[in-house]
Order: sequence, then C-alpha cells, then structure tokens
Amino acid sequence: MSWDPGSGSLDLELNPYGHNLVFSSRYYQLLNKRKDLPIYACKAEFMAAIGKSQVVLVEGKVGSGKTTQIPQWCVEFLHGHQFESGIVGCAEPADLVTCTAAQCVADEMDLVFGEEVGYCTALEDFSTTETILRFVSDSVLLREITVDPLLERYGVIILDEVQRRTVATDLTMALLGDILSQRSDLRVVVITTSIQAGNFQSYIGACAVVKVLAVEDRTTEIHHSQSVIHDGNCVEEAVKRVTDIHANDGDNGDILVFLADEKEVQEACKRLRDQEDLPAPLHIIPVFPSLSYTQLHGLYDVPEEDDQEPTENSIEEHGNEDTDEEVVENDGNDTEYSENDGDDDDDDTISGERPRKVIIATDIADSCLVVDTVGFVVDSGCVRQQVFNARVRATQDLVNLTSRLSADQRADLASLRPGKPGKCFRLYPEDFVEDLAVFPNPEIHRVNLTSWILLLKRLGVEDLLKFDFPDPPATEFLSGAMNQLKHLDAVDETGCLTDLGAIMSEFPVDPQLARTIIASCEYGCCEDILTIAALLTVPPVFLRPTEAAQAADDVRRRKFARAGSDHLALINVYHAFKQNYQDELWCSSNYLNFDALRMTDDIRQYFGAILERLELGPCEDSEPKTEDERVKNIKRSLAEGYFMQVAHDLDGTGNYFIVKETQVVQLHPTTCLDINPGWVLYHEFVLSDRNYITTLTEIEPQWLFDIAPKYFDPTNLPQGEARRRFHSILVKSQLAVPGKPAREWAGPGMAQPTAPVPRNFTSSVAPSRGPIPHGPPRERKVDDDDNKLCVIS
Repeated sequence: MSWDPGSGSLDLELNPYGHNLVFSSRYYQLLNKRKDLPIYACKAEFMAAIGKSQVVLVEGKVGSGKTTQIPQWCVEFLHGHQFESGIVGCAEPADLVTCTAAQCVADEMDLVFGEEVGYCTALEDFSTTETILRFVSDSVLLREITVDPLLERYGVIILDEVQRRTVATDLTMALLGDILSQRSDLRVVVITTSIQAGNFQSYIGACAVVKVLAVEDRTTEIHHSQSVIHDGNCVEEAVKRVTDIHANDGDNGDILVFLADEKEVQEACKRLRDQEDLPAPLHIIPVFPSLSYTQLHGLYDVPEEDDQEPTENSIEEHGNEDTDEEVVENDGNDTEYSENDGDDDDDDTISGERPRKVIIATDIADSCLVVDTVGFVVDSGCVRQQVFNARVRATQDLVNLTSRLSADQRADLASLRPGKPGKCFRLYPEDFVEDLAVFPNPEIHRVNLTSWILLLKRLGVEDLLKFDFPDPPATEFLSGAMNQLKHLDAVDETGCLTDLGAIMSEFPVDPQLARTIIASCEYGCCEDILTIAALLTVPPVFLRPTEAAQAADDVRRRKFARAGSDHLALINVYHAFKQNYQDELWCSSNYLNFDALRMTDDIRQYFGAILERLELGPCEDSEPKTEDERVKNIKRSLAEGYFMQVAHDLDGTGNYFIVKETQVVQLHPTTCLDINPGWVLYHEFVLSDRNYITTLTEIEPQWLFDIAPKYFDPTNLPQGEARRRFHSILVKSQLAVPGKPAREWAGPGMAQPTAPVPRNFTSSVAPSRGPIPHGPPRERKVDDDDNKLCVIS
C-alpha cells in the first residue's frame, strides 16, 4: 500500500483472498497484534521450510500463536502456486476448538466466516466450494481419507495440538506417511507444544523443524498447597482461591480455573454466582468440550466490525486505534483475544467498567483455548478420563492427575499479558510434581477402539498388528474390537470388511448404534431410532443436580417413563420438547438439558441424510400397524445392535448378571424403569463404586436367538448362571429351528445362519409418529423352581 500526499487519494490495499475487496481498518488493528506474537518472528523460516520439505514440524509454547498464524501462512504458500495442489486443511482435536479457531482466523484474514474460511465437525459442515482454509476436527479428516484416499482436495494438511495424542490424530499421522509417498505436491505441518511428547521427530523421519523461541519476559510465580486436596474438596478450594484473589489481589488479570470435569465446572460456577460478599461483580464463564462456540458467552469479546471504508487516518494510524477489546493471536488451537484497549487504568477489573472474568474450564483450555487477559491460574491438577476395560467391555470414569506437560502449560497461561508476570496456584503439594507423568497418556491406550478399527478396515488395513501406530495399543484392545465387529457382521471370519460393515462405517457413531440405525429400516421405525440415536450422541439430556437429585428423578419417571425403556423415554422427551416450542424455561423446570435438546434436530437430519444417500429407508411391508407393534419394533432394532450388552435378573432383588461377562451389576438409579425386568439391554456398563448398567430397555430373551443364534448358543457360553438360563429358556419356550428339537439346535457345531439383511430398502422417510404412550406395567414372576422364568403383561 502506498499513499501519495500530492494526489490527495489513497492507493488502497486489496485482500487477495476476498474477491479483491479492500482490507478493513480492523484488519490492520489485528495485524499489529499478530506481529507481536512470538511465532511471527519465525515466518520467513517457516515459509522457507514448507517450500523445501514435504513435512514441517513446528514446536512452540502455549500462547505463541501457532494455531492462527500457521494456517494463514499455508494459505499464502498455496496462493503463490494458484492453489494448484488444493486448499489448506487444519485438523483440531475437539469440535469446540475447530469452530473457535476458524472464527478467529477468518476475522484476522478479513474474510467471511463460513465462506473463504470455514469449518467442519462430525455433525456440522460450515464451509463451501469457495473455502480456501478449512478447519476440521481430526476425526472428520480421518473419515475423509475413506472417500478421498489421497486427500486430493488439500494442498496442505495441518495437524494441530498433536501432543494431546487423540486416537484420530495418531491414526491420521500414520496414514499420511503413505499418502505423502504418492503425492509429492502435498505438504504436512505438524504442530505441537513439545516434540518429545510423542517422539514425533523420530516417528515422522526426515522433516524440517521450526522452533518458536520462548519470550523472556513471560514469567509465572507458582504457589503450591501445603496438603493434598481430595477430590470432593477441589471445587470448594478452587472457589475459595478465586474469591481470595478477587478480594485481595489488586492486579487486573482475569482468572482461569482448571477442574476435572464438566460436573465440577458447573458446580463451581453455581457456587461463585451464589457468593454475596464479593467486592465487585464477576463474569463467570464455563468452558467444556460439549459447548458450542456460540455458548462461550463472552470468553472472546470482540468489538463489532467497522464496516466503513478505510480513511487516510485509519490506515496511517491503524496501530493506535482504541477499541474496547482487541483480538490477539494464540497458540496451537489457541484463539486468543486481547482486551487491552491501550489504557492501563481502564483495565482495572475491580474498579473499571469491565467485570473481571473467571473462566472455569476442563483440560480443553490448557492449550486449545487461550485467553491472553488471564493473570491468575488455579489448577486442581486433575482431569477426568474415561478408561475402557477391554476384558469386561466396561467404561470407568477416573479422576487422574494431569501430566507434567499439561501442568506447565496451565502455568504458562497466566503469563501471556505483555510485560506482566502471572501467578499459578496449584491445589497440590510441590513434591507431587515429581510424581506426575511427563507426557499425557495417548488416548489409544485407554478407549474402546471398535469404531476406529472399523474405519481402518474401511481403509483396507488388513493386519492390524503390522499397522504403523505411533504408539501401538494393547493387543487385547485390538482383539476385543475385532471380535465385536465379527459378532456385528461388520467383518467376516478372515477379518475383511463386509458389505454391512461398509454401510456401518458411514455413520460417525459407534458400530452398535450404526447397526441399530440400519436395522430400523427393516423394522419400519427409522424416525424413532434416529431420534434415539441423536439423543444418545448429544450430551446427557437428563440433568440431575446434586441439590435436587430426587426431584429430577421424580420428574423423569412421572413425565417421560414409557413402556419399560429408557430409550423410549428419550423419544418422549424429544416430542415434549417440540410440543413445548423448544422452550428453555420448560427444560429448566423439568431438569432437561436445553442445549443438548436443541442440537437433536440437526443430528437427526444428518443421520437421515446418510440413510438417503445410501438409499436406505423403511421396508414397504414393515410399517408397524399398532402402537404395541411400534414399541416392539423399536426394541428389536435396539437389540440388533446391542445384543452383546444384555443382562438378566438373578434373584428379583435388582442384581443383574451380564451374559458372557460373568459380571454382577445393578440398574443405575437414574433409570426410568419402575420395576426390575427379567431381561434388559443396556447402552453402557460403568464401573464406579458399584457396577452399574445405564440407559436400559426391557427385551424378550427369545429375540436374542433370532438375532445372533451362535453368540447365544449355550454351548458357546461359559459355565455358569447365564448358560443355564439360556438353555432353560430354549427348552421351555420351544425355541428351535422348525423340525428340530431345542437341544439339537443348541448343540455343538451349530453353524451361524446368514445375518438378516435389510430388504427392499427405499429412500422414503416415514413421518414422525410422536411420543410413546403409557402402557400397562409389566410384572415379573419367579416360580419356586428357579429354572422357570416368564415375563407377562
């Protein structure tokens, strides 16, 4: 840009990516901020590296600006080649981070959010054919490889925050090696806060390395608790620490609190809102992964964009313009906004106009979402993680200590304000630091891998033991996943993907739920199953606050319980929500999660679109004629997917025995069932202080033999109660192949019949049928002879 004073006119600079429109004055404001980021000094080095090497590894501390600057430089690199090799794709480890980073980068590039810069998550695509920079969740990028094996739409792939070690990122990194060998024009950029976190350099091999130097004046004063803060007291201690900082520390920084999980975050927010003796108001902001970008409620307060054309003064003096809050860049996944308007006095959050922010977050904020107005960090040192037990196929929620890398990142977040040191208050003793794991445990070592193995099979991976995992999972995780896929008929006995497995892999849900959705076409209950599937995908819709747990349980059972099934109760919640005009106040009074419910329609439509694309729909002769038949068909569809998750009542006292797992469990207290059915299928087996099964539906045991006769053949079951019960039911119910006695049907060597395949599928969509009506309660009677079991209406 140049300005000729003699001409009396401006030579305005055009945005090369924005249809040749003139840059706005806001662009120049943000450009000045970007230039102050630590990573900006590395631009020339990065541009040279990406020009010479196919793979570039970028290492920089949290808050250095990696996530927002690297993608823009990659766009600049491809623009120089006229985007001949494709566009830029940036993979993020969480949906919330994906849309947040996209919004921030679109703002900095002065482009339209959702057009030139867009994002795509598993359930939402906010991009167009005009998009040149596409932020995606890492699972979406992995799925794109199944339909575009060489990722030909992309010229540069960015893997961000790889030190978080999600399964999707690890698998994508492994697959990109083969893609690079077939595409010399593709570039891959790997971004991390620590190269050592996964031995990335040795795993990747030959690559260019760009290291962002740390800023010397960024320092954090760390304080440790003198004693261990136990789990139950973390929220109380964190709230106390926040009120002490707010009352006694005259510094003007905002406060960031790290707690273990969403429940603790919500509890801390409530306690802070109830505080009455604060010296000044607080702006309390919860942050956890299930939130959407629009629900962050002021985490990033950005002034309205100035729509006026640049003037002589605005261009010449753009660096000195005052705004209430200005965007600054962030670190890898970081989306950082500076709220410094140039006047130190106005930044006093106690005496000034803006209330001090208290951001209460889970571990998603330790590197992914960075706010550079934070001056204080309160770190519980804990993170709640779901750990899968492959032996019994159960999930356990564990509160673990964070890693040393994460603890350091959390402390660094207090020192991002220019020239101002931060303070970090750790709610654990100093000697605990030595006991922390150096790096986070890779997710692939602790989660159920069934859906990921199905994707690898879709990609043609034949021998999982020879696949080049960055960190190979335990063999029992792989064998367990393969066995489950075989029972679901997703793979055959040789481990090759079946036609049904290929269809199941199209759905971004676990294979059991995918099998249920497909089976609903045969049973004529697509709409109902799509509703159930959507509500099982969103965060839990039933709220159970600690102070009103009994009231919440009463409302759930009185208003929504139907037909012996928690799954059917979900249908009634959905229709009640629609009938009450999707009212938030109604949700609150009925202890329902408004944010989760309002997501349901979009997810239902997404699943329905997959069925239409696959030309699947309800069979012409399968439409249920009565409500009882409708309920039965819904339950049978669920059994098609979840037949491996079945339990039967042992003694009428609420103790249930899981078939094949030799585990005694109980129905979770939150169930809508008001009796103990003889047989139930469950959505999840949770290990806690007691073994619980959750989200239950009463079923008929005879269905199990129709769906998976070999799986439930008593001769294939371990010796014990389950085997005896199944054999008894077979004999007494005369469930046998026509012409053969039951004992012969259940005998050794019985071949599994061909799995039922949906027939005469069409793409027609049946109208929604409304809520499930109340049915007569079912009673279970147990005769004196324990072998006799019947379920009657």
